[in-house]
Amino acid sequence: MPPAVTDSLDIWAVDSQIGADGSVSVDFLLPTGIYINLDVPRDATISHIKQLLWKQAHAYPLFHLLMEIDSYMFSCVNQTAVHEELEDETRRLCDVRPFLPVLKLVTRNCDPGEKLDSKIGVLIGKG
Repeated sequence: MPPAVTDSLDIWAVDSQIGADGSVSVDFLLPTGIYINLDVPRDATISHIKQLLWKQAHAYPLFHLLMEIDSYMFSCVNQTAVHEELEDETRRLCDVRPFLPVLKLVTRNCDPGEKLDSKIGVLIGKG
């Protein structure tokens, strides 16, 4: 049996053929309709990437229409073609493995604490 061969175009693989600095060009879509392209570290956390995006977004029009940074989270389409909201900002981009390097900034529906309380309530059988 031949050895397993990884796809050379898979930018999320450990032995991928990306730049020497380990950065990936990611497209970001803001709620204001603005598109920003940034080179971000492949192994950066979602929180760090959001900070980099926020600094860059200051230079773009309609920034004043955005709420504070904690009101937003990223969403993407992952490798299994499932729409995923990235609520856990401690995850690394290479672990999320979006199908394409495109992240959409979306408004959080509720406070993360409320969502956690809701999940705990479901687990203990509370209506």
